Amino acid sequence: MFEQSEAKLTNYSLDLYQQKNYSKAEKICRRILKKNPQNATALINLGNILFLKKNYTQALQYYQQANLLRPDSFLAVVNIANIYLELEDYVQAEAYAGRALALDSQNYMALNILGTSLLEQEHFDEALEALQQALKLNNQDAWLYNYLSRCYQEKGLIKEALQSGWQAIILSPQDESHHINFGYMIYELSLDSGDEIIKEYALKWLQNFPQNKMAQHMGKAIINQSIPDKADPEYVKEIFDVFAPDFEKVLSDLEYQTPQIIERFLQEIYGQDSQKKYRILDAGCGTGLCGKILKPYARFFSLDGVDLSAKMLAEAKKKKVYNHLFCKDIIEFLATRENHYDLIVSADVFTYFGSLDSLFEAMSKSLKKQGRILFSITANMDNDSDYVLHLSGRYKHHQNYVHSLLKKFGFLIEKEELCILRKEALQEVPGYVILARKA
Repeated sequence: MFEQSEAKLTNYSLDLYQQKNYSKAEKICRRILKKNPQNATALINLGNILFLKKNYTQALQYYQQANLLRPDSFLAVVNIANIYLELEDYVQAEAYAGRALALDSQNYMALNILGTSLLEQEHFDEALEALQQALKLNNQDAWLYNYLSRCYQEKGLIKEALQSGWQAIILSPQDESHHINFGYMIYELSLDSGDEIIKEYALKWLQNFPQNKMAQHMGKAIINQSIPDKADPEYVKEIFDVFAPDFEKVLSDLEYQTPQIIERFLQEIYGQDSQKKYRILDAGCGTGLCGKILKPYARFFSLDGVDLSAKMLAEAKKKKVYNHLFCKDIIEFLATRENHYDLIVSADVFTYFGSLDSLFEAMSKSLKKQGRILFSITANMDNDSDYVLHLSGRYKHHQNYVHSLLKKFGFLIEKEELCILRKEALQEVPGYVILARKA
């Protein structure tokens, strides 16, 4: 009797999954498995639901149970491979993708997982072979072209890398991730090569996507055309919304040093165990990397953070160090906080502004008497211009320009240091960390 109702319930849970009624499908699967823990279909379906919830560890357990019950189940094996890919265990992802292909040698998903896991392990020749096989089976997957572009780039095949990256954008023009990946690819290619085809693609990107902020900003940076006096706020917001979940890992890989330098400056100026507490703003706080550093110096309920990206702020909120977080443009926010702060800290935020006049003026007005600013700039050591837009889409500022603005808006420099802020494309990025007091 139960066997008949179990079969119906199993089919019902599959229908609910197809209808995207995941909550009800999960309840049905759990009900089935309570009665019969060996229902492989229910195990896989429940794994799929948990995978969509990004509960990868639990999803893996259900897929593995299904795999033990049915070693020849392609769905169980390929889903395990996909979980390991999400968990960034690329060795296991490769192994299970190989097992899946032993069950179905012409499966697109298995080939894609195999190629991606090989790419992440820097086995570029084998990755390219697997991804090209996947392309023969499905030439409409934008992400496949993205992985191919990375593979071609690593192998020094510039034309093929650009063609694949461009195809990813054409197939999915509304997905900002593809524009961001394309932008960083042409930036990195530009550092390594002077090939004219890179500028041709940058120009084509500019012309074909006039409404896309990433295309307009990065495209102009690559071809050095009509440099804006600051990055478009929507461009900055889109970048950091995309990067928010992995932002701190990315910075760690870039050997990002600015927060540690800021911490040392604070200890030197205020003392390691500051007795006096301050009202502090973390301007462009991002995921809150400076939050824990600033908290010991802040008065009760007096550490604020402001940023354009709501998704970065969501990450900062998890740290539970900020008293208030504001999703606003920095200059607009400062205009509402006249004579409010004792200290404004801004780590690697000015790199998204060319002209700094409005920013320094806003900070000066927002500070109390004798208030301080502590910030970093990427150093323009290329020429005598006040600022330049680098190929990366970030601005670099000349030391003399910053000094003149500090003087203009009534600041006295208390401490300044030339240091390495981070790495980009394996190259050290020099910059200044400056502490100045409102006179």
